[in-house]
Order: sequence, then structure tokens, then C-alpha cells
Amino acid sequence: MRTPEVFLLHAYSPRNSGDGLLVKLSLRAIRAAGIRGPITVVCLDKAAFAGYLDDSNVELVSLSQFVSRIVRRIGSVRPAIFFGVGGGYLRSGTFSEGWKALIAHGTQIAGTAFGGRSSRTVYLPQSVGPFRGLSGFVLKALIRRHVDTIFLRDDKSGEELQHRKGVRTGDLVVLEIGRNLQIPVTALSAQARRKVFFVFRDLSGKPYSDVYLKNIKRLVELIPDAEFALQSSGRGNSDDVFYRRTFGVECTTLLRDIVQRRDAIIVSVRLHGSLESVLAGVPSVHLSYERKGHAAYSDLGIDDYVFHAGDFDPQKVADVVDGLRNDPSPFWNSLDKASANRYDELVEYIKHEVQRFDHFADGRKLLARRN
Repeated sequence: MRTPEVFLLHAYSPRNSGDGLLVKLSLRAIRAAGIRGPITVVCLDKAAFAGYLDDSNVELVSLSQFVSRIVRRIGSVRPAIFFGVGGGYLRSGTFSEGWKALIAHGTQIAGTAFGGRSSRTVYLPQSVGPFRGLSGFVLKALIRRHVDTIFLRDDKSGEELQHRKGVRTGDLVVLEIGRNLQIPVTALSAQARRKVFFVFRDLSGKPYSDVYLKNIKRLVELIPDAEFALQSSGRGNSDDVFYRRTFGVECTTLLRDIVQRRDAIIVSVRLHGSLESVLAGVPSVHLSYERKGHAAYSDLGIDDYVFHAGDFDPQKVADVVDGLRNDPSPFWNSLDKASANRYDELVEYIKHEVQRFDHFADGRKLLARRN
């Protein structure tokens, strides 16, 4: 059998540290499933990924380069395996969001149709939907038609997509927390009162944006010694721009630098700002604006530390944060690490898909010999 060409689609940008982490974890899961050859990573921000990934056997290509390569594949007998990066990018909640997703991501899904008859397409843990409007209808149809297996990280995604092979599992970072988290001794022992950092983002497109702004401003007043941190910068949704416009402050402190010290408490509106912190051994309170946040914290058993961004009580959140500053042990004691086994299940699923791909190709080869 000819060695298949392997693609990892939908890599966004490491300028958002959560998105960058998901690309790294996607590559790690693919390698754990036994794929050792080169992997072509399709990037929306190719320049930013240069030197970022810790896998040397990858090739970075832009969306336009991927399209050109797919066109050249027409008529090729070489098989292909397509993986989709874990994340929450397949959605059409508004007119603008839907058409952007269809152009940037629908193009890549459609490209998998040129992988050949023996190709396989596997999407790592996703939150998908809503699928509103014409763009949502087309995007959903592309996923259902061209994706062989899709792992889903919340129940509502499964209900909306109704995919023939949708598999419920956890977010890639949730699975990594269950597999690799080692709670530092300092996190469980008495120490100086921990510093608090906020990771907020612009939610101006949400119907509750005014209430959200009012509540986060009140939360800042209730925790006056807290500081801000950047989890995402560039590409139209920069945390620093939001901080400057909303609070009149300049911020250059990176979240990834803070969590390495393991002596902080993070309050994050961005899900992967929270999960990235927990993975590093730093407790995080999450103000969730999408269902994926509640699903992730529920999967981890830390439901008491997630609130809805649209209607949270600032005083209640401040009280929870104050408790963690004095003693984070209840947070870690609540953590359910059973998701470690679910990571193994994910890898076995990928192995099974690759084996099915191999068997199918070998069957065609045997049939050709007989003919």
C-alpha cells in the first residue's frame, strides 16, 4: 500500500494560546495513534506557527496552498487521511460568523472529498453549531457528508449535528488534564495569598453584552488588587484592545507566563484560558459564554467553578475567588481525573479508523491482484 498523505486541518493561530495548544494536542493524539510520517498542517496564520510546534516532522501550508495541493490531487491514486483540529470553529450563529466559517473551514472540509476513495476524515473533539441561515445549512451538510468520524465535546453538538458517527468525548485539554496533570505541592499547602488575574474578552456580539460589561467591571471593583493577562492577541479579537477600550489599561502580561509560576488564581472568560491554567496546576474560575465551557468543567467535576458570562453574580464569583486565594485544595479535590481513560479511548478510536483505512486499501489491492 502507498503511504497515505496525512493532513491536519483548521489550525487557527498561536497568537491565541488556547488555539495553539489545541493544535499541539491534536498532533500529539495523532502521533499517539501510531502515525509517524510527515503531517501537513493547514494554517490560517502560517507565519505565526513558524517555530511554534514541537513536532519537527510537519509541513506548514496556508489555506491557498492547501487548495492548490488538493487540486493537484485530482486523479491521484495516493490515499489521504484528514484530521480536523479540536475546537469550536464549525458554527454559524450570525450571518458574518457563518460565511466566515464556510469560507475558511468549509473549503477545507470540501477539500477532503479529493482524498480518493480510500481516504478517511476524522475530526478531533469539537463543539459544533448553531447552524443558522444558508451558510449554516451548507456547513452542516459538508460535515455530515465528508467527515467520517467526529468527536464531540458536548451533548448539544451531537443533537444539532445528528452525525452518523458522532462520538461524545471531552475537550482535548480536558483529556490532557486527566492524563497528565500533576498538582504541585504548593497548590495544596498554605502559602501567601495568591494573586488574581483576569482574562476577559469582547462579547459585543452577544445579546447580553451590556450586562456582561457591567458585571465584569463590578468584579474588577470587588477584587481591586487583581491584574489583567493576555490569552489572545491579533486577528481581530485581541484581549489588550478590549482592556484598553473597556478599562483604560495597557496590558502586556501573557497568561502562559503567569501559569508557569503556579502561584495565581485565574478568572477567565476564554475557555482555554481556564483549561490552560488548570493543566499548568493553577486553579481557574471560568465565566462561560458558550455551552462548551459548562461541558468541559462538568467533565472535570469542577462545576462549582463555572458561571454563565451573561448573568453571573459578581459578588458570588468574588467570594469563590477569595476562597481559592486562601485555600485552593477544594478545587483540586473536586477534580475528576477519570478523563485520563477517555484520552486512551480517543487514541484507540483513531487507531481503529486508521486500521479501517489500511484494511480498505489492502482489500482494493487484493482485488486488483485477483483481477
